Amino acid sequence: MKLTIKQRFLAAFIYLGIILFLGLYFSGDTENIFDTTSKWNYLLIVTALSLVLGSYIIEPFFSRPVEVVARWVAILLFLFSISEQNEFLLYDYWIYVSIFFLVTALLLIFLYQSKNLVKSRKVLTDIICKISRPEIIFSILYFFIVASFFTDSIPDFEYALLIGFGFLLLINKPVNYLVLGIWRTFSFLTSSKETGEELGQVIGHDSIDFYKVEITGDTLKGLKSLKGELVYLESDQKGIIGIVVDEKYLVGKRWAYIFSLRGNENNFITFDLKSFEPLSGEKTIYSKTHSVKHIKKDDLEDVVKEKVERNSVYKNFKNFIGYVWKGSTIKQIRFLTLFDSETLGDKNIGEGTILETSIVGKSVLYQIIDGRTEEEDLEKQNSHGYTIGTAQKLGEYDTTNNELETVKWLPEIYTPIFLLEPEEIEYDASRFIGRLPKTNYGFPIKEPDTLVTHNTAILGILGIGKSCLTFELLQKLILSTNVKIFCIDLTNQYQDSLPKYISDDLIEIDISESSKQQLRHHKGAEDYDNPETWGNESLYKSILDDELSKFDQSGKRIFILNPDWHRVEKAGSKYKVTYKDDLTPAEKTRIISERIFLMARSKGETTDAKYLMVFEEAHSLVPEWNSVANEGDKSATNGTAKVILQGRKFGMGSMVVTQRTANISKSILNQCNTIFALRVFDDTGKQFLENYIGSEYSNVLPTLEERHAVVTGKALKLKQPVIMELNDRKEVADYNEDE
Repeated sequence: MKLTIKQRFLAAFIYLGIILFLGLYFSGDTENIFDTTSKWNYLLIVTALSLVLGSYIIEPFFSRPVEVVARWVAILLFLFSISEQNEFLLYDYWIYVSIFFLVTALLLIFLYQSKNLVKSRKVLTDIICKISRPEIIFSILYFFIVASFFTDSIPDFEYALLIGFGFLLLINKPVNYLVLGIWRTFSFLTSSKETGEELGQVIGHDSIDFYKVEITGDTLKGLKSLKGELVYLESDQKGIIGIVVDEKYLVGKRWAYIFSLRGNENNFITFDLKSFEPLSGEKTIYSKTHSVKHIKKDDLEDVVKEKVERNSVYKNFKNFIGYVWKGSTIKQIRFLTLFDSETLGDKNIGEGTILETSIVGKSVLYQIIDGRTEEEDLEKQNSHGYTIGTAQKLGEYDTTNNELETVKWLPEIYTPIFLLEPEEIEYDASRFIGRLPKTNYGFPIKEPDTLVTHNTAILGILGIGKSCLTFELLQKLILSTNVKIFCIDLTNQYQDSLPKYISDDLIEIDISESSKQQLRHHKGAEDYDNPETWGNESLYKSILDDELSKFDQSGKRIFILNPDWHRVEKAGSKYKVTYKDDLTPAEKTRIISERIFLMARSKGETTDAKYLMVFEEAHSLVPEWNSVANEGDKSATNGTAKVILQGRKFGMGSMVVTQRTANISKSILNQCNTIFALRVFDDTGKQFLENYIGSEYSNVLPTLEERHAVVTGKALKLKQPVIMELNDRKEVADYNEDE
């Protein structure tokens, strides 16, 4: 088992105590064991103590040829100094063996730079160094000294005691276990790692800032996670401070992944190793290049401590979730998450979550749009599963102007990724249409006129909140513009719910009752032989002109029209039979749109928003050509689309609200610049929206949360799609808690 340097020192002190005890027990005082002519000195100091110091302090892991030379020279000098050489068993053979190993080690050192017999030289070096390990050679020497000088001179019990101590030196595990037990007890009581306690050795660098460590010693078996702990890397007599960000477990092994911390000037945060390890240095036996050790922040000098506290990874580690991974682009980053699914769930990480990283020292926001699991082979049969997320670049949020500013380029690989911890700013729902999820970074309608003139679409499944969003947009238009709004609504929801957002005094509910009566009881001068004179379309247009003109001249702002309440007829033909037929909602919508267009055109061209048409359940009002009930609907939809196309220069626009993207006229949808896409399931809708928001965001649509939408468009000055958390209707409308 591997011990840390402090643990090895403790083991050496325990052995020293045992040696002193044995010396006192056998000779009556300790002076005798320090007498160089004493047999007890041969046994306990020259042999036992050399074994302990060699195994635990000088050469704890491996021996080199130069150390082999030093060891066999010491043994030769000891052998020559023995006065009772004739009593020492196999004395001459010990001399021969010592000379052989000494000469061989010197020869290997001499041939170190030679390019000949490289393989043979390496094999011989390995054999010589392993045989000459202190625990092997000094253990053998110990037993020879006991057998040579103490076999007949001490009682059997004492002889057995010396033999037992020899085996204790040879196997050393009992003392090692004692040291580990003491260390674990001490660590449990202090609940912390000591500064300078070894973590392990660097086994690989992924980047200059990011490296991998194989954990050794007692830490290997510890169950406590090391994430978030400060460490330092020994390098050129300096300690480079880092933080453990990830761990991976293998069979019998444990790896830690470490970020090096940098200061404000982007230099590594370092300290002088001698402030913690006075014996360290490149030329000392205590220096271990690429060794990584624990460190306590409070043990650092104030200047270094302050740099650590200001470092973004350290001070924001609670929000640290991973780092930039390979395959990232200017538009998107891929990032490796460092937590399991349960932990990510506790942190509420998912589609739409806002992340923060840096590009050339500048803070940049990203939004999660996808994720997937992968597996990698670590070593031999060991594998590791992990999660790769994908996040779209949003830019930098300007808290003054409440908009996202473009940031160029992309972050370096292994750049830390954090959950956004937004600034403490006030969020006022009356000013904003929504915000970045779980933040107060709001988005107002920056260009309300554009919401009208460049057309707007609100798409989503039934019951997801499209109408509430529409009402809120109309509310904000009323407050910020002079636009007149015409809502074509077959559901009657507007007349019931819109007053919760906008004062009743500003709302006109449909054409007058007298006008409806006129349409219902119209007889007209119909010529039975001329079907073109059948019906009341002309009357309907005349009534609309009057009603729209009165509304336009009034102080009211919203005119709700339900075509189903307007009985409008025309001549129909089927199976060569001509008959009087009702106009469809699509045909009435065309007539309403054309009358509004004529009113707008009469006032001349303008860049200001004047008139907005809202198509609620637009798939019934402006259906796609393959979804029409008859040829008349196809012609009607084309007419409405032409009105929307030409209306912009007269300050006229539309707002399309639908749950069936596949069934609405694409000629109209394609003219919508601002898009609010709520939850959508149908493939046709996703494919259409892909042209606006990209495949990455369209794939997110089926899993959007309640009151969330993918939003893009000029009205909000968004340069790219954004998953936005919409306002709760209770924040902007007069709803009770139970509603």
